[in-house]
Amino acid sequence: MKVLELNQIHIDENYIYYRRNYTAQAKLELLSKSLDANISFTIETNPFGDKIIYVDLAPGTNLDYPLIPVKSALKTYILTLDNEGKLPCA
Repeated sequence: MKVLELNQIHIDENYIYYRRNYTAQAKLELLSKSLDANISFTIETNPFGDKIIYVDLAPGTNLDYPLIPVKSALKTYILTLDNEGKLPCA
């Protein structure tokens, strides 16, 4: 299981300064096939400065793969993009 890239990243309007909501299209490599899945994710910064990432797949997405490793790989990839400053800002 590998995250190849995130495309069409859009930030959603939010008035809570410590939460950033995004929607995107993830290109995933599952076993021997690649798959595009629509996702939404939130990056929340807690009072200590730690980032908590929540990832949701679009309803009706059938991965035919365990969901926990997919979400874990997406969270790691998103955190890397955020640390490198590659995510859009509000």
